[in-house]
Amino acid sequence: MSTDADVIIVGGGCIGATIARELAADHNVLLLERDQIAGETTGHSSGIIQPQYQFPHLPKAGRLSFRFFESLDGHRNYEYTARELVNLHGPEKTEQVQRYTELVSRNGGYDTTWLSAAEIDERYPGVFNVGEESPIAGGMVYGRMGWVDPYTYTTTVSQDATDRGATIETGVEVTGLLVEAGNVVGVTTETGDYRAPEVVVAAGRWSRELVADHIAIPIQPQRFWHINLESETDLSQRVSDEYPQWYMDLDFGDGLPADLGLEGFMATFWRPEHTGELHVAGIEGLLGENPSVKTTVDEEFHLLLAERIADILDEFDEGRVTNDGCCPTGDAMSPDWLPIIDSPADGPAGLTIATGFSGLGLSASPIAAAAVRQLISGHGAPFSLASLSLDRFDDRSAEFAEPPFDVFDTSVFEE
Repeated sequence: MSTDADVIIVGGGCIGATIARELAADHNVLLLERDQIAGETTGHSSGIIQPQYQFPHLPKAGRLSFRFFESLDGHRNYEYTARELVNLHGPEKTEQVQRYTELVSRNGGYDTTWLSAAEIDERYPGVFNVGEESPIAGGMVYGRMGWVDPYTYTTTVSQDATDRGATIETGVEVTGLLVEAGNVVGVTTETGDYRAPEVVVAAGRWSRELVADHIAIPIQPQRFWHINLESETDLSQRVSDEYPQWYMDLDFGDGLPADLGLEGFMATFWRPEHTGELHVAGIEGLLGENPSVKTTVDEEFHLLLAERIADILDEFDEGRVTNDGCCPTGDAMSPDWLPIIDSPADGPAGLTIATGFSGLGLSASPIAAAAVRQLISGHGAPFSLASLSLDRFDDRSAEFAEPPFDVFDTSVFEE
């Protein structure tokens, strides 16, 4: 199948669409998506803009991300809402959190503040149970975070890409790469071949199998769940630019369903909704090579989660679940939680990979776009790509245990 494209992008989620927008200014871009734009993992994401959460060691990348999302505010139907994020913690981590907060602020240049439980209660009065039995000892406040609607954002940047000359074809499933004499020359699909000298694979968890005949990528699929809880307390008044989103490793003890593959603790986010309900979401962990992805959350876990949230929020009683679900496709995780954005030297020439965003791809999408431009055109990224390269992994097997992830890990900073 003939095409005039210079670059084929595989994947129409937030990463692929943002890359298409970036490259379309001076390349003939063809984006191929097997479903619809933002129809899979992106459409089920949280919408949190938090680049410093994943890239504390790359402050220039974080600033690029914030500038991009803020600059689009009011464009088409897209809106950007500034909103703080607070990482809460128990007493065992107070010293570590204080140190991490200092390093993020000093080395990363981010707006971060450590608050004790009493200071959190003073800053957000009436929200938390900070008495003697509260699990909260303090928290780290990210002063510059944001929220966008993932679907609206992705359709906005994809429309920008087409306005700049890109072609987007949906309902086209890419099945592999076309490689001749060590060079990428296009992709294969169920309906025919598309040819171009550059191919960017940004297909989430499917990226590994698409390039498997030519290079190995160490990623595994990862699933996320969400539920909405309705309480006697109407939380709609808590939806504002000033009211933050919250994060904490919640201790569920023996109550976590066995199929989650986790032991006791789970990374959990929550925020109030305009409906007055509380939206709660969390990471379920790795699913293995051939996951059977459920679409609902365990009923007993519903009840336990409501109890844990009620222990923390002073204004929330144990609410009933109004809806629940899991990301039906799963994102992809690398062995160190950082994405892989690279044109691997040991892969076919002309191949670029952007995958392994560990559920944080939305806020990383402008970073990925700048990095891919750097890899293809030799300019565009005001930050080092070394920590994102594929060759940082000696073992590229997909059979790795879920890597430990400490939100307050100080080792990411060089002293």
